[in-house]
Amino acid sequence: MARYDAGEAGGAERFAALAGQYRAEVKEVLGPLVEAYHPALAAAGGSEYRKMLELSAKMALVGHACTEVAGETFDAGRRRLAILFGGCCFLADSFLDDFGDEAARAYLARFERLLRSGWFEIRNPRERLFYVIVALMFTERDVLAPLLRQAILALHAAQAEDVMLRLEPWRMADLARSRQLRLLRRSARNRSGHAILALSIFLVQNIALSYLVGLFTAGSLIMFIDDHGDCHADLREGRVTYMNRLRDPERALRRIFAGHCRRIEASLEPGPGRALLLGFLERYYRSRLAKHRRQRAGGGAWDVYE
Repeated sequence: MARYDAGEAGGAERFAALAGQYRAEVKEVLGPLVEAYHPALAAAGGSEYRKMLELSAKMALVGHACTEVAGETFDAGRRRLAILFGGCCFLADSFLDDFGDEAARAYLARFERLLRSGWFEIRNPRERLFYVIVALMFTERDVLAPLLRQAILALHAAQAEDVMLRLEPWRMADLARSRQLRLLRRSARNRSGHAILALSIFLVQNIALSYLVGLFTAGSLIMFIDDHGDCHADLREGRVTYMNRLRDPERALRRIFAGHCRRIEASLEPGPGRALLLGFLERYYRSRLAKHRRQRAGGGAWDVYE
């Protein structure tokens, strides 16, 4: 596997040091919100709540890297915002993936209404927690600022495309395999790529446009890594992704990882932010290779990094 510049390998060690710090901080930020607005989330066996904390810690780590890439300090306010963004993403993903087709369609329509009118009718505790987190995020930033507004709308559009490909398979049924793979690859790239752009712009609203290509590339790589890690679970649930349609997904991911890291290096200036981002990506890549192999051998869900 081709490696990025060995001079930045210290990003992996820095990732390890920060991971424990952010896992603790995530509990401090999200724990009181869950207890106040949806206590059943933490009480119901705990696995889903732990997954929420892990995703939010991941967003804090990536947010730290993106903030430093932009030349800013990842201070307490930005750490809190990145953690809230992670909690929001976790809940949104659950609406899209965990409660059936109609729930996914309803979430897309209802969130579009929120973006258009500012109104979100709360129907249950999970939605109440989601709305509270969204409201806390939106009060921290001017969401009508053009760059942030476009990032949020692009993320919503990418989510909608991903859901439609899943819920309406007839859209791809008559297409050649190569065209199907291109659609699935674009959908995976956009969903996570735009998520990281939205996170970055939430954290640094005046971020230079020149950084966005590299950050989008990093975000898209995260989705390919995730989909490989979940390949067998997705197949069992009948979920089609780009990675589980490939004949040799591990070999393909090795090429994708090396190519994306080279593009990140070419797009972002050397420094602690780029080093942390690349260190995180390598650690995450290796952990998801292990997750894939564990699930192939019959292992169950695995929601932590390692």
